[in-house]
Amino acid sequence: MVVHIAPIGKETKHVEEWLREITPVTKIWLIHSKKKEGTIDFVKNARDLAKKLKKDYAAIEVEQYLIDNPFGMDDTMDAITDIVSIEEDVLRQEFAINVTGGTNVMASGAILSAMLLGTKAYYVLNRDKNPGQKSYVRELPIPSIGIVKMNDTQQKVLNIISKSRFIVKNLKNKKKMIEEEGVITNQELLQKLKLKKEIKYGTRKRQQGATKLTYVISELRKKGYVEKIDGVEECVKKTIIGSDGYTKEKFVIKINESKVKWKITPAGKRQARNAVMLKE
Repeated sequence: MVVHIAPIGKETKHVEEWLREITPVTKIWLIHSKKKEGTIDFVKNARDLAKKLKKDYAAIEVEQYLIDNPFGMDDTMDAITDIVSIEEDVLRQEFAINVTGGTNVMASGAILSAMLLGTKAYYVLNRDKNPGQKSYVRELPIPSIGIVKMNDTQQKVLNIISKSRFIVKNLKNKKKMIEEEGVITNQELLQKLKLKKEIKYGTRKRQQGATKLTYVISELRKKGYVEKIDGVEECVKKTIIGSDGYTKEKFVIKINESKVKWKITPAGKRQARNAVMLKE
């Protein structure tokens, strides 16, 4: 079973050109937005194309997938991941993603999805601008950095970082002084993984599980999913002497250089998101 996935916008000729060259095809999914641009109704555009494909290729099943925002990369990538999840019985290399159509953002999202999910990807040349070609369809040499290369522990750590929020509150009034999404301290991560347990070696102390976490984090950093931030902000009380000679307490942010934070990257967010969607 071969499943084609094609983002489309105003132009749809690339889909027909694609089907003329790449066979066999069992099913094709058309990803399109619900927004209108001038006189272009993208929903009607997709519906008309679906009717034409069903007429020209009776054996092919055609499905439509509606997204909200053609300029939001997550919309396109979520759609492709969801389609792959729906077609769970299809092998990854039996999926073919057309990265030609839609907005530039949709095309970029399609390319990234092919890399992350380990599918084939194709680009279709414009026949009018490239006359006389023997073939108008090019398979892209996209390397797979897919989810299959993530083990359960790495995925668990990535998911925790993705859902985490680093917050520093004022010790006096509890108001937030710093708030960062997708960021967690090494200590908090050890706690959430239930690896924070101190073991005494004579006069020295070492955290059990720290070595394991170090290895997992190093693998995630190699894949470009997380980045290290040296130093952790903390709210501390500072006593100052005013011009009137009286001492006052002030709460300020101080960087604890002995601690580190881990921050998820855009690629890491996508990896975590894909894993959840495919698991569901």
